[in-house]
Amino acid sequence: MQQQASIIIPVRANMASSRELARLETLLTCIPGGYEAIIVNDGSPRAVGKWIDRLVEKQHRVSRPITSLHLRTRFKKFSLARARNRGAEAANTPVVLFHDVDFLAVTTVYQRLLVYIAQQELATKPENFFCVPVAFLTEPATQHFMHAFNQGNEAWCFRNRQQLPKESLQFLVQGSSCIVMNREDLLSIGGHDEGFKGHGAEDFELLHRLSCRFPIAEKPPEYERNMGSGMANEYRGFRAYFALYGEQCRQAGCTLVHLWHPKRKGFGYYRHKQNFKRLQQVMVTHPPVERLPSSQVSPTVLLVDNEHG
Repeated sequence: MQQQASIIIPVRANMASSRELARLETLLTCIPGGYEAIIVNDGSPRAVGKWIDRLVEKQHRVSRPITSLHLRTRFKKFSLARARNRGAEAANTPVVLFHDVDFLAVTTVYQRLLVYIAQQELATKPENFFCVPVAFLTEPATQHFMHAFNQGNEAWCFRNRQQLPKESLQFLVQGSSCIVMNREDLLSIGGHDEGFKGHGAEDFELLHRLSCRFPIAEKPPEYERNMGSGMANEYRGFRAYFALYGEQCRQAGCTLVHLWHPKRKGFGYYRHKQNFKRLQQVMVTHPPVERLPSSQVSPTVLLVDNEHG
């Protein structure tokens, strides 16, 4: 089957027995034909690199299109922006999808996502870029999800958030880091900004540039403001705006989950303070384009969002 989209999966792990690699192996079993998977190992120890190569070899034996890239960045801070860019450069399809190692869904969700990608004609229409919504789960909800997952079942339908089990959802991010876009267009604008180190805000910066070129609605009041965690009860701030790029994908039944994990330590992974300061500078220096005529404005949904990027 011809591959229509490349799933870029950055990873850095301390050892071959780490949670990240176990989740990577699980994820690869879910990706159906039609996708190319590209694992970008950003500076893990040599033993981890060898483990990834063995995993790739095993996947090849069952005819899964999968590639591994090993970046010589062991003594540099982990960079999601760098890893995503190198993966996109190596991709062999016209569409790329950025997928964290903690994201997961059963195969049927990825199949629906392929259909949605085809409907958006992303191979020829970069203006139709979108985000795949991600539901961040609590620890008990992660156990509940994995129980259903291991039986090959979708745990629940995310088209209706009211159907979620109580206290299962930390937050739902519609304007997520799982951005799906035209590969050539991404490369033409320089990809993710590698000035963002570790994890935090690099996805928002890319969404800012994309949304300035391809606006979906009128920008909200206080667009440059980070409204922070929790329920978004009004159309205000950049998080609410970016969420509009994931609304139709959610309605198409293509939401992923983020599996719970303790806060990561080491590698300079969390750099929210520095990265969000950089994001603010970018937004102030490069403000959004003029607002759309009011007849084109349709931000009608109230959104659940959180500190995620």
